Amino acid sequence: MSAQRDFGFDEMGKLWQRITYYRHRSELWALGLAKQAPRLAMLPIGIVLGFWWVIAPLPVLFPIILLFQNFGPLGGIILAIPAFVVLLLATPWFFGWYGIAVSLMFGRFTAARAKEKALVESIRAYRVKAV
Repeated sequence: MSAQRDFGFDEMGKLWQRITYYRHRSELWALGLAKQAPRLAMLPIGIVLGFWWVIAPLPVLFPIILLFQNFGPLGGIILAIPAFVVLLLATPWFFGWYGIAVSLMFGRFTAARAKEKALVESIRAYRVKAV
């Protein structure tokens, strides 16, 4: 029973922290590229956002969709509610990055520097905690 209890929320929390760590690293990479070529800032930022919004969740989404497709219309409703919640939670993240990309395209680097500082601190904190 103890071994089963050990692989609970603690392990899921560690997995989520690791995913967040890699997301922050990729965001920092995209921000660095965007700062080097501000007129094309939307490209690297858009690619990273697209990856984390579309590609990364697919291994989780496919089994859920396959499971709930057998429930007919009820399955659609069951899937729509959490999807709407996730959309609401991710909207500020997405539009925050969109605002940074647009500001870079117009030559304003203040938001990009602030985001870069926050990402570096987050990555540093993860590395300290992981060691």
